[in-house]
Amino acid sequence: MTGPVLRIEFAPALMTRELAAYYISGSLRDLDRLRESKEITPVGDGRRVMYRKSELDTYIEKIRERAASRGPSA
Repeated sequence: MTGPVLRIEFAPALMTRELAAYYISGSLRDLDRLRESKEITPVGDGRRVMYRKSELDTYIEKIRERAASRGPSA
């Protein structure tokens, strides 16, 4: 018999391309565009590309600020 299963539910500090796209509620192409425009910068050793959660959080906050500055929709 085994003990209770510990389930940790929080986002990792580094995310794969697929997980990063999901995290920002975007597509892989959206993430690629952000990378190309240098809005986010991936990290890695050349073979494996990862995205920092902190940088994705900053991007998400910028989106919220832009939406809030536009005011209510008519």
